[in-house]
Order: sequence, then C-alpha cells, then structure tokens
Amino acid sequence: MSAARAGWSLLLAAGIALSLWQWREAAESPQAHGGHTHLHDDSGKPARLYAWDAAQAAQVILATPGATLRMRRGAQDWTAAPPEAGRGFDAADFVALFSQARSDRVLAPQPGQPYGLAPAQLRIEVRDAAGATLASLDVGALVPDGLGRYVQVPGEQQIRIIPAYQTRAPLAAMALDNP
Repeated sequence: MSAARAGWSLLLAAGIALSLWQWREAAESPQAHGGHTHLHDDSGKPARLYAWDAAQAAQVILATPGATLRMRRGAQDWTAAPPEAGRGFDAADFVALFSQARSDRVLAPQPGQPYGLAPAQLRIEVRDAAGATLASLDVGALVPDGLGRYVQVPGEQQIRIIPAYQTRAPLAAMALDNP
C-alpha cells in the first residue's frame, strides 16, 4: 500500500513541478525566446491588434511610396478619391475584417533584416468620422511560408506577423504583388 501512495505522491510532485515551469516560461519576456512570442486573449484566440468596431470606421487610407487611395463612408456606400482608384476594393468588407485583425506572432527586429518594412510596401490607416486614427499598420513582405505577412504598428519596436489574407484586398487595390 505504501508503494502506491509513494507513486501517487511522486506523480503529484511531477505535476506541480511542470505547472511551475510553465508559469515561469509564460512570465519571461519575448527576448528570452529569441524575440518570439505568441499573444493570446483569455479564450485562447490570438490577441486582436486593435479595439474598435467596424461601425466606427469612416475613412480608409491606403498609401504606398508612390500613391494614396482615400475611401470615405457616405450615407449609402464608400467613395474613393481619386474616383477611378480602388475599383473592386470593398471598403466595407475590408473594415469588417480589419477591425478583427489578430497577430499571434511577435518578433524582435534583427539588424539588417528589413522585413519589407524599410520602407513599408503599404500603410493602412482607418479613421473615425472625427478623423481620429482607429488603426494604423505598415505592411511588409510575405513571411517565408507565404501564409503570413510582416507588419509593424507605427510606434512599436517589434515586428508582428499577421495572416496574409488580412492584407490581400488593400494590396490588390494598390496594384501591389500579392499571392
């Protein structure tokens, strides 16, 4: 009987030790993991980049080093400036998707690695009716696996990776290469 009790005690001690190790790993900074971490909300989903609702968006501005497209929400629909630009870009669909943008990977920038962000291929800005910025994001190159894209929130030091589908429509609207 005491051998069974010793076995259960050993199993309990191992479980406690594993829990403490996981807690210590979670508390460490991203630099302890080579600058890489996963960010999740309480439900286990990757954390949202922004905290705004699509209904708040009144303007979408897409800017490349050579061109700018401005979309403004009207009473009925979104309009583009210049008017001929952005044909086929559905601002309402984009805003609905972008308001839920999530990033589950964060990297510390490595010297000499531009990530397609020096300069950014595209800057996305979403503003409310008063002109206040709801979201701003610099979009860079595809990651090597082709499933994500390097991005940077202006003012943040770290580089984020978001799913590539979140940037397909604005890249296409600006006639940038996007698989």
